Amino acid sequence: MNLDSVSIILARPKFPENIGSVARAMKNTGLGRLIVVNGSSPLHANAYKLASGAEDILERAEEYFTLREAISEMGCVVGTTSRGGKGRCPDLTPEALAKKLTPLSQKNLIGLAFGSEKEGLTNEELSLCQFCVRIPSVESFPSLNLAQAVMVVCYELFQASAEIPKAPVRLAQSEQLERMFEHMEKTLIQIGFLDSKHPKRIVRVLRRLFGRTQMDEREVQILQGIWSQMDHRIRIGKRPVSKGGKNV
Repeated sequence: MNLDSVSIILARPKFPENIGSVARAMKNTGLGRLIVVNGSSPLHANAYKLASGAEDILERAEEYFTLREAISEMGCVVGTTSRGGKGRCPDLTPEALAKKLTPLSQKNLIGLAFGSEKEGLTNEELSLCQFCVRIPSVESFPSLNLAQAVMVVCYELFQASAEIPKAPVRLAQSEQLERMFEHMEKTLIQIGFLDSKHPKRIVRVLRRLFGRTQMDEREVQILQGIWSQMDHRIRIGKRPVSKGGKNV
């Protein structure tokens, strides 16, 4: 596991104390890049109080308005969730996640996204992730403190950092995937496969399907080519026909 390739992303954190505690957990486990999305400032005095030696992580922290902006250059994004339901795919434990990310971390930037203290990640935010991870806990009380959740996942990554990785794979960046997904949605609406009024339910399923394949840049380009060819055929079919029977 190449820990330098991993970023911890906090989406909409409300309490600066939690941000400070997250920075300390990251420092304990060898991670150094913290990203805060539309939340409390990592430079808040209360964050410094809880960082306890990890102030440098707070000072280097990056801030973005949206999760999509934060992950634009990443090849793999993992969402964390404590509950199931539509649009959610809690299919990995932290230990299993570490094993899956170890070879990917050699040539790809990886983001681990954690939601706000109360709501967690939204379905829309989870749709931007290729994998989801759930920390096992008792069913009657599955919710963990934000910093505790970060510590559990980071510990498994730290443990995996001593393992010998498999051959590295270069994945497509999140920004490339999002352009492909947007193109896919428009094309599938045009051919009538998706309901233009309610396309997102099926689109979320397709996102999870393609996300599990861990596509590289060439594979994304091939899919883009398929959508473009379909668009071309649709345009030909919509051209007016002359009296001679040919498109004009």
